[in-house]
Amino acid sequence: MQKFLIVFLTLLSSHAWANVSFPEQLSAFRLSLLAERPIATYALNAIHSEYPKALLVPDSLLPQSANYPLKDLKRLYQSSEKCKGPWPVSPLVTDPLVFTRAMCFNTQLPSVWFSRSNLIHPGGGSYAAKYVEKFPDRRDELLRFFHIKERLLSPPETLLGRLQRMPENGINALNGGAESILSGDDLWLREGSQYKVYSSDIWLPLLEKQHLLASSIDDNGFCLSRIGNVCWNQKQAPSYWSQLVVILAVINLLWIAGWVFNRWTVKRRLMQERMLVLQILTHELRTPIASLGMTVEGFRRKFDSLPEPLYDEFRRLCEDSMRLKQLAEASKDYLQSNQQQLVRESIPSLEDWLGYLCEERQVELQVKEDGPIAVNIYWLTTSLDNLISNAKKYGKTPVVVFAEINNGQLAIRVQDQGRLTAKDWKTIRKPFVSEKGLGLGLTIVEAMIERMGGRLTLSGPPTTFTLEIPCDPTNDSVAG
Repeated sequence: MQKFLIVFLTLLSSHAWANVSFPEQLSAFRLSLLAERPIATYALNAIHSEYPKALLVPDSLLPQSANYPLKDLKRLYQSSEKCKGPWPVSPLVTDPLVFTRAMCFNTQLPSVWFSRSNLIHPGGGSYAAKYVEKFPDRRDELLRFFHIKERLLSPPETLLGRLQRMPENGINALNGGAESILSGDDLWLREGSQYKVYSSDIWLPLLEKQHLLASSIDDNGFCLSRIGNVCWNQKQAPSYWSQLVVILAVINLLWIAGWVFNRWTVKRRLMQERMLVLQILTHELRTPIASLGMTVEGFRRKFDSLPEPLYDEFRRLCEDSMRLKQLAEASKDYLQSNQQQLVRESIPSLEDWLGYLCEERQVELQVKEDGPIAVNIYWLTTSLDNLISNAKKYGKTPVVVFAEINNGQLAIRVQDQGRLTAKDWKTIRKPFVSEKGLGLGLTIVEAMIERMGGRLTLSGPPTTFTLEIPCDPTNDSVAG
């Protein structure tokens, strides 16, 4: 198929340009441009000597979990939280282990360590930049090990400034030693082991003279030739490009079908990596949340000196701060890798607790049997809040909440006057294909309830969502 496309493109270009072929046009443009004086010249080996490939590509700023054994990365992350073992022993995580221990124990790493490491931290970004956050006095010494995007923006006429402004596909082309690179208005042309940089007022007139078009490959769907990140075309398009586009579309569809077939084999690993990233993000959120709590506490001590018009705003600030803290703690509990049931807390009276919740949300409550329960208060409150909010927003009033305790099981029904039935459950629970925006919220609620050892069902009409979870307060998993 590839050979067929090459032959087909050759026939097209020969038909469109009877006197001068497309390769000859490109060659003539290249020779005429190299005869001009560039605005800058850089040796490729000098670029990579000063800026290694890992410190150039934007992907280096993203989590690198795919490059390490997931179990060792998890162990390292868990050990780093308390700065004590057991530490991973795999040689594949030697650099992350040395760095993490140095950060935990305030160890001074020599600059030679950064030069010998793989430069990029598993969490994304350079080791040096993360190290300097803790030891800012060593910034000048370790600056050369920073990713180019972690440094201050340099003037556009410098090499660093040009690299910082170069698009991602241009950086990838540079790392691959491509013959041509388009970066903004500048065209980089390789001659031997050097890159010569030309401004648009130099190369555009020469391109026009050869009846050629050049653009970034992101901006053009079809290219007669792709060199580096540059899409090269003739000014006059062949008359039957549309047929070629159809052929390419069919090839793309076949490729997509193969990709979809292959994707399911790696889905579990991707989910594990995403869960690890969520754990890291949840951990990192604790510091600013704790700082916010200290700030709120400082205002609380001086509450009497606050202007009276600020009382309501301060109350909301306190409530939001507490909610953030609860969310962070609950998320940490939810994301534990052991997948055990969530910690439950005792509630003396189901009716009192639900009564307060329903009164706040202005819905009717009917409790068939009251009694003490043991549940995860945060996630159950969040689930009920979502169901009640959906009922009020997408259903028909009035909304009524029914609750009862039966043989250690808590059943709560949220009912509105809508016309949904059990047959609609498969449709509305899908995150991105359901009507009226219900799906994503219901998917999250269902996941929460299953994590609490229960289930969520739909019946009707009238529309009734029922959640059932274990609530026996004598269970050993209840928090003291």
